[in-house]
Amino acid sequence: MGFQQGLSGLSIASKALDAISNNVSNSGTVGYKQAVAQFSDVFAASLASGATQVGIGAQVAKVAQQFGQGNITTSTNGLDLAINGQGFFRMSNDGAITYSRNGQFQTDKNGYIVNSQGLRLTGKVADANGVLTGATGDLKLNLSDAKPQATSSAGYNVNLDSRSATPTSLTAASGKSAAIASLTGATPSFTLAATDKLTFQLDGETGSTVVTMPAGTYTDVGSLAAAIQTAIDQSALKGRIKVAGDSTPALTFTSARTGRLSGITVTGTPATLLPTTTTAGSNANFSINDPSSYTSSTSQTVYDSLGNPHTQSLYFVKTAQANTWDVYSSLDGLPPQINADAKALNPTTTENRWMSVSFDSNGVFQSTSLYQKDPANPTQMAYVQSPSSKVQVAYDITTGATTQLTFDVDLNGTTQFGNSYGINQLTQDGFTTGKLSGLSVSADGTVLGNFSNGQSRVMGQVFLVSFQNPNGLKSVGGNQWVSTNDSGPEQPNAPGTGVLGVIQSGALEDSNVDLTAELVNMITQQRAYQANAQSIKTQDQVLQTLVNLR
Repeated sequence: MGFQQGLSGLSIASKALDAISNNVSNSGTVGYKQAVAQFSDVFAASLASGATQVGIGAQVAKVAQQFGQGNITTSTNGLDLAINGQGFFRMSNDGAITYSRNGQFQTDKNGYIVNSQGLRLTGKVADANGVLTGATGDLKLNLSDAKPQATSSAGYNVNLDSRSATPTSLTAASGKSAAIASLTGATPSFTLAATDKLTFQLDGETGSTVVTMPAGTYTDVGSLAAAIQTAIDQSALKGRIKVAGDSTPALTFTSARTGRLSGITVTGTPATLLPTTTTAGSNANFSINDPSSYTSSTSQTVYDSLGNPHTQSLYFVKTAQANTWDVYSSLDGLPPQINADAKALNPTTTENRWMSVSFDSNGVFQSTSLYQKDPANPTQMAYVQSPSSKVQVAYDITTGATTQLTFDVDLNGTTQFGNSYGINQLTQDGFTTGKLSGLSVSADGTVLGNFSNGQSRVMGQVFLVSFQNPNGLKSVGGNQWVSTNDSGPEQPNAPGTGVLGVIQSGALEDSNVDLTAELVNMITQQRAYQANAQSIKTQDQVLQTLVNLR
């Protein structure tokens, strides 16, 4: 009789309903994979011809999990991880390895990345400096403060107003000749020969310019000064030297440039025209506390090697020389220094170093030069750095950090246009220390710690594993699988390599159970169960008919 077939049908329908019910109950489980009961028919072993064989029912061949991708839902936890594609998270429990698609992670009291069961996520570990070492193990967060970085470069991109007036605190260098005796007396006259020449050296420059004097006879110092001025203006020094006469009578040669870079030296013939006294240019009245002594200023925060903040300020001074500005700086109100012994050379607050910035006739930045007081003669200036887009300054600090605090000041991009002074961009590459404020994981599995100072540090890299036969994995509950001989060995690698998917941080992979389909399957199996029960009932009725035969 056919009871065996009906009974086996009831059994597999029941198993199928079990699988469906399990799917429905786990439809909200993160990373859960749908299970499907797969059936096979059963035949009794027989030597009889297959043409007369009748099967003896069905059996459950396998309950196979379907590793299709589930929907990805965003979350607010940076350690919630979703795998978009193939692969499994590798979890460790004191060396016992399991695998999961559930990416609900957090940190334990020791800083390890764990799931709700306390299993640790594994991958490439990083050292204290945030460098991946290549070694694999349990991922542990480095909760120490982020190291500070001393400023090595500070950029100032501003527009300096070309219409600005030169501050009155700047004085120009000048040289005065001895009294011109031939211009005194009853019939004053002074004669310049065609061979008379004067050589001028200006503003600390190494080169000099020779100017041929205008030949002629002059009866007053005013006309003599005017003639020499005309000759100078016809040379390369046009606009750079002013010549004046006084009642001594004497001539005064003055550099058009003002400030400490102003300087003038005159040599040549006739001897009676050579300066005998020289007054150096200066910024004697310059003070960071006196806005009238500079044209404009700006400041930004820089950092020493311990992460202590300091305020660096730049003061722009328009000189009388066209397209040239002097720039002074301070750190927390103190001037830059030449070296550790600079204060012995200049114990006052007068700057030991300053910059000179030049522009072309279109207002475009050309170069910056650095000057300092000559250590051998503190009353004189010395050329420090050749023209470039940036110069190096050094400041004494007392915070316990590396001293001196030395970094480049980069003025590249600064302009001198006929527009109001404005700050376009201030940049610097230093930062203070920071506290861990958040975590994120990149698509390739790199775990980044985000710190309160705006910096980030690599904490490790999540590795995923793949298997030749994922259906050979054995489910052990808790959203975990273990490998078996059927699955083959694990194949770990970085996310996004080979067949492995990528990781999405702040997201979770939903269960791939389709509730609608499962409910339809449930109805189908219910009907199958009823049909098998009906076949048993029918067999029972047939048997009862046989029993009732007389």
